[in-house]
Amino acid sequence: MSPRVGIVILALLCLTGMVAQTVSAQGALLPVGPEQPYRQRLRLEANASYRIALDLKASEPNAIVTLVIELYGGDGEQIGQSAVQRGLGIPNRWYNVGIEFFVPDNAAEAYLCLSADQEASYWWDALKITQVDTSLTAIRQFWEERIATYGQVYTGLVVDARGLGVGRGMSPRIWSESGQLIYGGISATYDFLQHVGLAGYGNELTPELLDRVAVDPDYPLAVPLVVKAAGVVEPARTSVIISDEAADQILQALAAYDFLARFAVIFLID
Repeated sequence: MSPRVGIVILALLCLTGMVAQTVSAQGALLPVGPEQPYRQRLRLEANASYRIALDLKASEPNAIVTLVIELYGGDGEQIGQSAVQRGLGIPNRWYNVGIEFFVPDNAAEAYLCLSADQEASYWWDALKITQVDTSLTAIRQFWEERIATYGQVYTGLVVDARGLGVGRGMSPRIWSESGQLIYGGISATYDFLQHVGLAGYGNELTPELLDRVAVDPDYPLAVPLVVKAAGVVEPARTSVIISDEAADQILQALAAYDFLARFAVIFLID
């Protein structure tokens, strides 16, 4: 671990069929800024799926943080990258940021990178690196426990942007009316982009489109949170604005399950 974040505690946990590494930074200052990215090497196994999540807060409103996972082969060349952007809307409030990704057989090194778009004081806490057990038994157990704990759990997000002239985009964003970035899927591995993409598109919510927000092909639970877009972002018209109320709905839903970490987002467009 980097000496810049002080003493950390590393623990291995077994949770609902998953193996997790939890690093408690106890709200440590994060040395990051527009010209100062933070980078940390990760110990990950090849041919495995992972979820990384951490809590972040900033001293300034609507700061945007970018979480990047970089994968390198044995020759040192980059073979994959996944990245998400999230906005830290209210100053000094904790926001959870997560990402899911797959480590292929030919990956030799992996790095977690964090950057920010504005000068501010940033803190991080509760960094958790979870190897996801993708067996049907583990998936079923995970969701049964989630539903028993939270009751209503959403598996993805549907943004109804029909009538606004929204187009398809490589990296669509969702903003709140008050300026917080709610979703900014900006990059994923080549295979993921080719076969899945950072968002799904359609003019109505068909069973085929719902597969985008389903838990797994073998466990096709799909419970989308549907919100209405209030406006479109010019000039590209590939990103949308939602009400602050809808943004709060999404943030509350993410506390039960972070569907944005796996790009489970659908845009309904004309």
